[in-house]
Amino acid sequence: MTDAQTQTADLQDVFVADHVEDREADDDGDAATLLVVATPPEDADEYAVGDDATVADYNEDYPSDDAVLEVVYAQRTCVDIDNARRYAFPRSRLQLTEPAHELEDQEGDD
Repeated sequence: MTDAQTQTADLQDVFVADHVEDREADDDGDAATLLVVATPPEDADEYAVGDDATVADYNEDYPSDDAVLEVVYAQRTCVDIDNARRYAFPRSRLQLTEPAHELEDQEGDD
């Protein structure tokens, strides 16, 4: 397994409504909060984001078969996320900062 694959395998699951941050945000300590609004079925090398370009084309440092998350920049005054501009990122580029749902540990619940 490559380092990128290991990094991706170690990531927490992310769901719609979770808050994430871009790992590549400026190092000023004030990264923007992003709200996950969709988890498309396409991998990064399949998800089109422009004229003949994919999420993988714009994110060459991440696995091309990485999952894709659609996010919006969360604004406290924004009440209509359906019309907010969406951005697509490879999963491993985003860091989970605040899960929207409490997931119970399923191990040992037989």
